[in-house]
Amino acid sequence: MKEDPVQLTLTPEEQEVLAGAVKSAISDVGTEVGHTDNQAMRLGLQKRKKVLMAILDRLRVTV
Repeated sequence: MKEDPVQLTLTPEEQEVLAGAVKSAISDVGTEVGHTDNQAMRLGLQKRKKVLMAILDRLRVTV
């Protein structure tokens, strides 16, 4: 299944707030990764963190 990209127009303030929320989510996921012993869950969390980091990089590029 192909996913179509979503385009979002943000004000600079909205972009800053969203970047902060993504940074917080990255930190939270990192903590969860450190506390889980379940390998499948750990892999899922690591994938989620990677996606969040890619989003943060894209938010910073457009600043």
